[in-house]
Amino acid sequence: MPQSDLNVGFGTPFQAQIDFLRQKLRLPTSKWDDIQRSAHDRAFVVAGAAKADLLADLHQAVIARATDGAGLKAFQKDFKAIVAKHGWTGWTGEGSKEGEAWRTRIIYQTNMATSYAAGRHAQMSDPEVLKLHPYWRYIHSDGALHPRPLHLSWHGLTLPAEHAFWKTHYAPNGWGCQCRITSVSRQEGEASARAGLGEPPAGWDKVDPKTGAPVGIDKGFDYVPGQSLVNEMHRLVETKVAKLPATLGQALADDAALILEKPVFVEAKTAKAAGEWAVKNNLADFADYTGIKPEVANAWNKSLFDHLQEFPALRPNQKFVGTCQAQFARWREFEIERYIARLKAANPGIDADFDFRPHAEKYVKAKKVEGSYAHSWAQADVSGIAVNRKYGADVELFQRSLKSDATAQWHPIGADTIRSVVDHELAHQLDNLLGLHLDTEVIEAYKTARLKGIKNEVSGYADKNIKEFIAECWAEACNNPQPREFASTIAGILRKRYADKFPDVRS
Repeated sequence: MPQSDLNVGFGTPFQAQIDFLRQKLRLPTSKWDDIQRSAHDRAFVVAGAAKADLLADLHQAVIARATDGAGLKAFQKDFKAIVAKHGWTGWTGEGSKEGEAWRTRIIYQTNMATSYAAGRHAQMSDPEVLKLHPYWRYIHSDGALHPRPLHLSWHGLTLPAEHAFWKTHYAPNGWGCQCRITSVSRQEGEASARAGLGEPPAGWDKVDPKTGAPVGIDKGFDYVPGQSLVNEMHRLVETKVAKLPATLGQALADDAALILEKPVFVEAKTAKAAGEWAVKNNLADFADYTGIKPEVANAWNKSLFDHLQEFPALRPNQKFVGTCQAQFARWREFEIERYIARLKAANPGIDADFDFRPHAEKYVKAKKVEGSYAHSWAQADVSGIAVNRKYGADVELFQRSLKSDATAQWHPIGADTIRSVVDHELAHQLDNLLGLHLDTEVIEAYKTARLKGIKNEVSGYADKNIKEFIAECWAEACNNPQPREFASTIAGILRKRYADKFPDVRS
């Protein structure tokens, strides 16, 4: 294949790439940055092209050249004919041979590069592909005439597919960027790690204030092309399900789950229904949300649902979900029954109808719920995450308290929602599962955060101990759209340790 074709199209177009281009909506714009990041997944734009029919012809030209593989020169001829047909003047680059060549190349190459990236991402994210190729590798194009030093420095970097690096650094990473991502086997990934290519360079997630993106990434390119489409259908179904009566909503969710090959979360109308949904959909063995508001129960279910999709090895620990009060009551009932059994075994001569329960109830004291929002408990019979009914019953109090804590830096940026509380508690379970508080990299990060000022770097609560540091970092990573250094670091370590320990356990 000629080098020029390789540079602008990354090789022969494939169906996933063409489909990505076809599904776009034509959106008239006046400036190139009228839309940003993942909005490009759904919109075809050409800066300055404000007429619908002009935009339609340009869109069709891009699709045609992607389909037949005719390349940039063919598109340039199309472009000249289209602008003449519509009388479009004043566009950037018009009036000079070099300017026109530059503008048409930008339009064509950007669409080819992002559609290629979206198609490849869809292929590499397939669960069956991930089983064989769980690592992704950054490839800097040898054909680039003016290589960006940072992009060149990332060449060969090989990280697990779930690493946070790919959320912002999935190529292309700027105008004219010809870098790409490829998937590799676990053996190749581990070999790259041994060769020193298994960790992103220090400061890779530092944001450039001029662009709002990590250093080395052009403005608006810090996203994964096509990723929003993976989740868009789920969000659409969830929105529709929430508006339907319970029976119809569940039926739609069940149908969508078969089509999408992934479960769909369903919001419940009542706390009781939320508990029933949690058990029916295998989030927990037992659920009791009695006395709390549906929105709190739904937030609890949603976080647990999302975590079990990403970390299915957490499921055995979910013996209970609901309120702290109900969890303690259920634990006490198990203990009372066990104590009664021991009393009967120790007193075989006593009448079989003798009631040991009053004595057992005096012996097994009820546990009191402390003033915290929630807790994660590893007790064998009722292990799981639970919300304090005091807060679960009063959404306004709950939200007001959380916002106050975040404002005072007691909790991290973004951790001011009910959902963030659940994420925090599930981080404790992930810590227990993976032994993160004993991990040398985590320990080093904790020490560094304390030296730098942990309240400002993470939160005041993170200073309590390393386990709370882990939970606070994870809560921020899950809820802050631009997680800071330590949140990103801990999230990356967590996902890597999970992938290493459970290579065959995927959602």
